[in-house]
Amino acid sequence: MSIPIPQPQERFLIGNLNELDSDFPLGSFLRLQKLYGDIYCLNILGCRTIIICSQELVNFVCDQSKFDKALSRPIEEIRSVAGDGLFTARTSEPNWKLAHNILVPAFGPQAIRSMFPQMMDIASQLILRWHRFAEEEIDVCDNFTRLTLDTIALCGFDYRFNSFYRNEMHPFVGAMANVLAEGARRSQRLPLQNTLMLRSTKQYQDDIAYIHKLCDDIVQYRRKHPNDTNDLLNRMINGKDEETGLQLSDENIRYQMVTFLIAGHETTSGLLSFAFYYLLKNPQAFQKAQAEADQFDEITVDILSKLKYIDAILKETLRLQPSASFFSLQSKADKEILPGGYEIH
Repeated sequence: MSIPIPQPQERFLIGNLNELDSDFPLGSFLRLQKLYGDIYCLNILGCRTIIICSQELVNFVCDQSKFDKALSRPIEEIRSVAGDGLFTARTSEPNWKLAHNILVPAFGPQAIRSMFPQMMDIASQLILRWHRFAEEEIDVCDNFTRLTLDTIALCGFDYRFNSFYRNEMHPFVGAMANVLAEGARRSQRLPLQNTLMLRSTKQYQDDIAYIHKLCDDIVQYRRKHPNDTNDLLNRMINGKDEETGLQLSDENIRYQMVTFLIAGHETTSGLLSFAFYYLLKNPQAFQKAQAEADQFDEITVDILSKLKYIDAILKETLRLQPSASFFSLQSKADKEILPGGYEIH
């Protein structure tokens, strides 16, 4: 006999939507965990979702033979800008496997080594900026956003946002932030509410159009001025799936670029920001990290594997403040029994 999964009292039409803080949903999940334990159920606008919060349960559902990627409501909404890019694609969609087969080799050790000069280029700009403004207050989160956005754009697409040569953020960052924030809000509204919010919908669509145009312009420039750079963009334009011989369409290339620019830079800038926060809270760890880096005259790609303590700092930061705090899965079977005797279907 299965054990019932706890659930807060539902409200008419909205179900348990009132339980979620739109500005900090993770905090809501943690609060509900304290009330209901490591597994509980929520009904969000008619969508039944089971939240699990223990390592045992997470290990069980990460079995890819039993569970598959699922798109949560916020991710479904982000498809408006990222389409069937790798992050927002369903595994049943043809472009998911096609892009996976073409792009995975681009993240092998040798490919990453070839990107190191571009990474150092952007990192040097950050260091120079901090040196020049050493006596002033520095917005670390802002600077790490500039660092990671510029690094991904240069390494992946040979494109320069030149974020460290301007006071304000590049317009892409503002458009991206607006799309992500509005997408999250739209996912928590009733469809009728979104229909009636004409001004925010117009801004949402304008921001999406700006992001798409920037990506399309980069692709068109590369097609008109081809080079032999072994970057993501050339791989997407020229790469073929060895199984089928198919190539990515320009539309899907756009969606993959959006995916890398948004998902890639947000996660890494958050990691670096939290790492610095914890280092500043722990001066001894900060000094030890400095000493490890300072023992080398120059940081090269071959030195990276020797930075054991800094590597541990980054991993511990991810444990304490994971870039992806939660993710969604769905059972491949009609019914599955979780550890503890909980039945899902």
